[in-house]
Amino acid sequence: MKCLLCLLISLLWLTPAVARAGDPTFAGEWDTTFGRMTLEADAAAVHGTYAVAGGAVNEISGTLTGLTWEFTYTEPGVEGEGSFTLAADGQNFTGRWREKGAGHWQPWTGRRPAAAAGGFSGVWKTTFGPMRLVQNGTAVTGCYHFQGQAELEGTVKGGALKITYTEPTGVKGSAEFTLSKEGKSISGTWKTNDGKQGGEWNGTRVPPVAGRSWLVVLEAHWESNLQQPEYSYGDMLRQFFTRVPGISVRHRYFDDRDDFATWCAELPYLNEPAVVYVASHGSPEGITVGKTVLSGEFIGRQLRHAPEVKLVHLGSCLTMSGPAPAALRKACDRPLPVSGFTKVADWAGSAVIDFAYLDLILSRGMAPGEAVRQISKSVTFAGEQEAPGSAIKPAGLKIVE
Repeated sequence: MKCLLCLLISLLWLTPAVARAGDPTFAGEWDTTFGRMTLEADAAAVHGTYAVAGGAVNEISGTLTGLTWEFTYTEPGVEGEGSFTLAADGQNFTGRWREKGAGHWQPWTGRRPAAAAGGFSGVWKTTFGPMRLVQNGTAVTGCYHFQGQAELEGTVKGGALKITYTEPTGVKGSAEFTLSKEGKSISGTWKTNDGKQGGEWNGTRVPPVAGRSWLVVLEAHWESNLQQPEYSYGDMLRQFFTRVPGISVRHRYFDDRDDFATWCAELPYLNEPAVVYVASHGSPEGITVGKTVLSGEFIGRQLRHAPEVKLVHLGSCLTMSGPAPAALRKACDRPLPVSGFTKVADWAGSAVIDFAYLDLILSRGMAPGEAVRQISKSVTFAGEQEAPGSAIKPAGLKIVE
């Protein structure tokens, strides 16, 4: 009898469908490739919802075997499948997905929100302006806004974060922070490398606003003389998305590299998913403003501390026909989706494409890659090939993910 009882206990212990207290679980909230995901787990069944860039709420459900969850998902007008594998510490997962019937798998990853994971990652309101920290294991990188964008990097050891910083004026120094037990505040001290200045440096966590997402329009002035009337994609987009609850549109003009960098320096402190739309003339090397080309590498460097930027759409001719997208993604140091046009796009045609494309993403919660595929199917002049009898030339809408 004793041996039989031991056997039954062993079988229950080894059964993968039954989660034991303390086991890693998919249950809870996740920041993922395609927005915030909320999951519930009941033995081997896992189900929940996710929203891309604060858009429509999409359903996801499936079955768990060990640490691997095989699922199906439903988005507006499309269904798909995939699988996630949970890390042993339960703080992140890796996975893949594809539309039903498609042959190509694409990556989908997730991590616990910083506050839930107990890390330093997130946006902080501090003694010296807003701060963005990104923690990866024990390594931390980030920036803060004090007399311009200051850079920092550091390491977490023994519960304390030690950083070095460089400010725009050239001042360099170090600081050490400790995180409060509830993860909502940091306290610390700082000093310059020459030891002549120092003091306290404290901050409070800025929580994300539920249901909010951003459309940031950075636009070059199109007019070159007084004879030309004002024209603006950004003004039209702001009015268009006024109808959509939760979408915050910010429209700013840039006239040179410094202007562009100044506005991009604000992006790290957006605490909810954001789409950046750049409206300007373009070339295979990047976007153009006046006689200056802002290369893909330059654009990417401006975005490297802005993890909530989920898509960059280059609303410019030819930008997807050369090295700009790859250079942007490399400089950004993460697999940021980049979309735009391979051809010289018609003014009216590109407006139709951009409005419909952004609407699918922001209003309907569609993933950017799927939105490109849907627009290419629905708008005859969106693709690479010219439609017979079409008055509008093809724009060559393309995305790199």
